[in-house]
Amino acid sequence: MRLFVSLTPPPEVLDHLDNALESVRALVPLETGHGPPALRWVPEELRHITVAFFGELPAGAVEELHDALGVVMEECPPLELRLRGAGVFSSRTLWAGVQDLAPAAHSRRNGPLTDLMAACERAGRAAGSTVERPERRRAHLTLARARGRAGNGRGRHRGPGADAAEQLHRLAEALAVYEGPPWSVDEAQLMLSELGAGPGGGPRHETLARLPRVGLTARPGAARPGSPTGRIWALTG
Repeated sequence: MRLFVSLTPPPEVLDHLDNALESVRALVPLETGHGPPALRWVPEELRHITVAFFGELPAGAVEELHDALGVVMEECPPLELRLRGAGVFSSRTLWAGVQDLAPAAHSRRNGPLTDLMAACERAGRAAGSTVERPERRRAHLTLARARGRAGNGRGRHRGPGADAAEQLHRLAEALAVYEGPPWSVDEAQLMLSELGAGPGGGPRHETLARLPRVGLTARPGAARPGSPTGRIWALTG
């Protein structure tokens, strides 16, 4: 099972981002003379902030992971975020940055979001995850990816990868001043990712459990709010 923890911005935040993307697409030429479009855009319903990526874990580890993540979210302080700026990973992935608006994020090295990401990673390692992806430690929301092999967009031998890299960097420059509306985080989600199972051969994401940030105190023997759905029990039973 390919698992990760995500935060999903509310609809009004994604709508604001969509308006900005429409504006920059009008400014940045996205045509290529090499067949299909050089970029593959992430559909709005799949946009999320990855808090921690665990990779492949056995189904039997899901319950332990869920319980550990529930404790992490119980202890998570108030979290207010906004999408701000943009960048490119490895000339392949365009992302929008995530700003932590908590006062602690400006007065010390780690804010609540960074602490949350680290705590979720620790929970994943305890459940058996061995994934090491340094780029995931920069909070971001993926917007688009290059099709085919990426290039640096320079030189005489240009191809789709070079076109994609150039377009990604131009888009990132255009979005550098973007600043979205703030929102308060109420919950995280434990997600299942199935590669190639979505529309057009893209990934399909399924919410396995919701992890509320507050209100998780339960009576002895009572089900924890956000406890795994029947889908998890079917996978682990």
